[in-house]
Amino acid sequence: MNAFQTTIAIAIASSAATAGVVDMKFNGTGAGSTVQIQLGESNAFNVFAGELKHEITNASGVDTYLNGNHRTFCADITEHVSSDFVQYQTADLESIPLTTNNPNPMSSTQADAIRALYAQNATALIAGGLSNAFGTAMQLTVWELITDFDGSANSIDITTGDFLAAGRNGDTLDIDILNHIEGLKTQVMFGINNGQAGPEMVVGLASAGAQDQLVVVPAPGAFALLAAGALMTTRRRKN
Repeated sequence: MNAFQTTIAIAIASSAATAGVVDMKFNGTGAGSTVQIQLGESNAFNVFAGELKHEITNASGVDTYLNGNHRTFCADITEHVSSDFVQYQTADLESIPLTTNNPNPMSSTQADAIRALYAQNATALIAGGLSNAFGTAMQLTVWELITDFDGSANSIDITTGDFLAAGRNGDTLDIDILNHIEGLKTQVMFGINNGQAGPEMVVGLASAGAQDQLVVVPAPGAFALLAAGALMTTRRRKN
């Protein structure tokens, strides 16, 4: 391992070991649509599924790249977003959702599925301009993976299991949404089976009193950029 790789590894390890604190508020919705979902034995209800516009401030250190406006996806069905600034912690995926209503966060298998999903779609998510159908499919896939995924392709099915989804008021989902979900399912399984579940493309933001979110990490990776800066500083000191 060369010096640059070592510095990146140290930066990533440091980030994982120390949760950062940020302030975040909800500013509106992006690409997506209204659907009907049901969680466990609860009653089915209509909800927006898609990109959520958030503003993040007061991020520091390795999390500085989070400052600004982001389009996130919800990782926590049981809580709500806030239009006022709420304090969040950056979190490993295995520690979210963080909520008193659901004390069991996602498993490592489910977290790796989310990582694979983001590894396959990070470029499109960062570029923006998603269709409403894709935004909806992305959110439904996230909820399905967090709730029902057990490592098998068959467990990615929004018509069975603890998480169920349909169109608004129980109507049939648009065919474009269904096709995108099938495509995302294929991407997740490909990523897992080919070791593409890297942690660097997505970060969790957790709050016990507000809805947890997933944020895509800007390419080529905030940690790598941070490490490059740290390496340049070290070289200057040596010179």
